[in-house]
Amino acid sequence: MAEHESVRVTKDLIALLNAHDIEGYLKHIDPGYTGESENAGVVHGHDGVRQMLGSMFVAFPDFHVEVEQVIASGDHVVGCAILSGTNTGSFAGMAPTNRKASWHACNVSELRNGKVIRNRIYADNVSLMRQLGVLPVPKATSA
Repeated sequence: MAEHESVRVTKDLIALLNAHDIEGYLKHIDPGYTGESENAGVVHGHDGVRQMLGSMFVAFPDFHVEVEQVIASGDHVVGCAILSGTNTGSFAGMAPTNRKASWHACNVSELRNGKVIRNRIYADNVSLMRQLGVLPVPKATSA
């Protein structure tokens, strides 16, 4: 698969995330898919992706991805983005906070035959949890 095609698939997936179109998103995911992230743990196949995205869209009904950069090398694509949303549903076992949050994330995907077969999400979860009021913001100290 050409690198420009991998970038196109990645941008299509981001548009589908922003439309909250889980079934459209799954058309680009291989049935043998494996994904990993700190929040969702390990996710397998279409059912795992459907559950993970459904949970995210319940927790953050206005969930949005703003692309900062997409880079392809061979069968791998790295996407850097700003994720945002208002936490009005249960998230990571926590009750809704009704707070808006915006955090950075980096996604590393491997594609084969036009579909994502493996994915790893690295997100600034400390920033997210601080914005949700779950973690305290460090107090400034004087020298």
